[in-house]
Amino acid sequence: MSTRSNIRIQSGNRKFQIYRHWDGYPEGVVPDLQEFFAWNKGRNDDLSYTIANFFYFFKRSAEENEIEQRKEDKKIEEFTGPSWKNPTHLSGILTGYGIVEAQDPEPETWIEWFYVADLDERTITCYEIGRTDPLVCEHAELVLHSKHPLVAPEKRLLANGIAVVGNKFEVPSKTTPGQTYTVTLEPAHCTCAGFKYRKTCSHLKAAIAASKEAVAQ
Repeated sequence: MSTRSNIRIQSGNRKFQIYRHWDGYPEGVVPDLQEFFAWNKGRNDDLSYTIANFFYFFKRSAEENEIEQRKEDKKIEEFTGPSWKNPTHLSGILTGYGIVEAQDPEPETWIEWFYVADLDERTITCYEIGRTDPLVCEHAELVLHSKHPLVAPEKRLLANGIAVVGNKFEVPSKTTPGQTYTVTLEPAHCTCAGFKYRKTCSHLKAAIAASKEAVAQ
């Protein structure tokens, strides 16, 4: 089942709104938007170019994903020439995004999530649509869910293989190679199972130590 969302991109008094049919939850949309705005960094000050580039970026990504999938399925061996113009060949690039009218307040819709990317404030604000039944509700209540920077901060490598992205630490597991846990210091939290029961863990302690060393440097 699709998770529908609307994405508003605005600057000053101007705003455009984009409908995303698939994977509209924050874990999918926010990183995708941050990746796009990082790629579009030379045009993030121009709303018209940003909207045009938005569709190019995500349609091109869908095209490349379709190509790789078909290669894996042995349906095509390579992709050359103007084959992208054949919608029956690469149908994935024809669906998924659309332009919708931007309205305030956000009207009653079938969407589950609503995002506002503000080019001036350089933030992405995520709202969850609160309603009991989209067929009978009178309005779609916007409930603030979270706010994120327009472009994700770069990852920095600290001591003992610990990486930091913004205010989150990625701490490698000592027992399971390749496994990492996400740690925040304020409030203290770790995604490992041990923290859930003890409210502390070795990963949290390692992140605290690494952050102190980084400040000292």
